Amino acid sequence: MNNYFGIGIDADLCLDFHNAREENPNQFNSRLRNKGYYVKMGLRKIVGRKAVKDLQKELRLEVDGKIVELPPVDGIIILNILSWGSGANPWGPDKDDQFSTPNHYDGMLEVVGVTGVVHLGQIQSGIRTAMRIAQGGHIKIHLNTDMPVQVDGEPWIQSPGDVVVLKSALKATMLKKNKLKMKRRNTEPTMMVAGSAAPPLSLALPPSVGEVGVAGEGAEGDGGTNNTDF
Repeated sequence: MNNYFGIGIDADLCLDFHNAREENPNQFNSRLRNKGYYVKMGLRKIVGRKAVKDLQKELRLEVDGKIVELPPVDGIIILNILSWGSGANPWGPDKDDQFSTPNHYDGMLEVVGVTGVVHLGQIQSGIRTAMRIAQGGHIKIHLNTDMPVQVDGEPWIQSPGDVVVLKSALKATMLKKNKLKMKRRNTEPTMMVAGSAAPPLSLALPPSVGEVGVAGEGAEGDGGTNNTDF
């Protein structure tokens, strides 16, 4: 996981969208049309039977070794950055509460909850924030049943078992600009004298980019207990 991990209603919507796009890829050819399909699928979830409901009864959340009591929610989102769903901020602005101000390098993850499709739409519109649940560096979720999940927009059905999100898997090696300024080369033309040696060719190669730390990969299971790390 690099950005966010979702379980419940948001992952269910993401999975429906993914399956529909796989069946008819030509119909998903613009950002505006894709958002329209998302709205249409969300409305179907509102008027139809919910595939995910009362998530707090189907899983157990553990943050830094402590069990966290969940409020009534239909979805949980774990954030590594304060941007989700095309730029929305589920965590919201600073408040006078027990949580610290998040940043990108504190090694902490933020856990928030959503109550349904309408709540998701309000977060996307910026008129409401998600329910703040917890902060921590090591998050473990025990699933009692098959559950839709998604990591950075990639959805699947996760079989029962433990899902672990590790802060050690969130580090990435990035390129850094060299502070030393390159000397300006002489741009004046020079004449080559017959018999003289040509100057050596110097190539400056960029430093190699390290691999982004991602641990674990989800897939449909056979219903047995399994452990998945992100």
